[in-house]
Amino acid sequence: MPTGGNGRKELSSWKEIAEYLGVSVRTAQKWENERGLAVRRFSGEKGRVLADPAQLDRWREGILEKDPWWKRPGIFRIWAAAASVALLAAAAAWLISTRRGAPALFRHELNTLIVTDASGRELWRKTFPDPIWLTNTPDDLLQNHRAWFGDLDGDGRIELLYTYVPTTIEKHGRTLFCFSEDGRERWRFVPGRRVSTRVAEYPPPYQVSVLMPLAPSPDGTRRIVVSSLHLAQYPGQVVVLSPEGAMLGEYWHSGHLNQMDLADLDGDGAEEILLGGMSNGNRAATLVALDPRDLGGASVEENPDYQLQGFPPGREKARLLFPRTCINRKFHEYNWLHRLDFSGGRIKVQVRERERLLDPAILYYFDRQLRLIGLEVSDAFRGLHRELEAAGQLDHPLTEKEINELRNIRHLKRPAW
Repeated sequence: MPTGGNGRKELSSWKEIAEYLGVSVRTAQKWENERGLAVRRFSGEKGRVLADPAQLDRWREGILEKDPWWKRPGIFRIWAAAASVALLAAAAAWLISTRRGAPALFRHELNTLIVTDASGRELWRKTFPDPIWLTNTPDDLLQNHRAWFGDLDGDGRIELLYTYVPTTIEKHGRTLFCFSEDGRERWRFVPGRRVSTRVAEYPPPYQVSVLMPLAPSPDGTRRIVVSSLHLAQYPGQVVVLSPEGAMLGEYWHSGHLNQMDLADLDGDGAEEILLGGMSNGNRAATLVALDPRDLGGASVEENPDYQLQGFPPGREKARLLFPRTCINRKFHEYNWLHRLDFSGGRIKVQVRERERLLDPAILYYFDRQLRLIGLEVSDAFRGLHRELEAAGQLDHPLTEKEINELRNIRHLKRPAW
């Protein structure tokens, strides 16, 4: 009988090997296949094996009795470190997915303003005493410059300027609120005050019509231009507010100025205020330019019944009146400046002549010095003119002479630049 290491008899069957290892024959055979049990097979004899007990002992110590991976020293430290990394990565992903951004959007629910970030995640709410007039949608307020998101005080945080339009507007008008990034009310501006002419008084309420922040100052702060109008009559107020809501200047106009843009007209690096609307005393569309650094007085009116009392003459940089067309003179009391836009170094003005679905407008183009550089008569206006002529409501066709007469813009105050 062969002997193995240390003179011990070799094991010559699966039964002996299994008994030596203290397992079943099936388990011993499985260990050969799966874990490299140290056995030798007889040459040419299927199923016959030999095993050296010493080799089996070494195999058992090295393979069988070796701690499994979950019992090895340090495995829990490795697992804990890996788990910590995975948890941190998951937490970071969760924070990124749930982190709220800066205020960027808002919506209305009854009497509540709900402000969200750009992804629609709610940031804060403000509940007002009266329901919000829902026809003044968020898009309407933002696009028509009655709300604005931006940094007013240069601290990198986003404020919201918001015009509150209640269903009780006849009683309270429209109020401008400034909210901090976290929803605190920083200040509010209630427009207007009691003013009068020699024939009438015009007490509040007034309503904010349009607002725009001026370009940032060197310290990053921004002033705000706000144009407001009397709820039922014609006086209009234009103010410049500090980032804290304090009034820095005030101008009054006998008419509504509800269109606004900003432009450096004189090339001094500072913006002028361009305002458009209607002059009641002149029954005509008007364009007014103001210096936000020198705002004061009230418009001087040729008709004394429209002259606002108790104010010095207004300090306008320029003041223009637009001629009225034959259609406007026949069907309306006045025309009005409906659109105002400064871009590409020129000022585009749209003057409406009649309230219709299709806008019968006259388009004027000015350079920075407010010199007329172009005029267009809209197709809608030409079509309406032909329609009224065919119906016998106008007694003449539209001629080039009549169109050229629309260039006769009246300068009540010419720009000095």
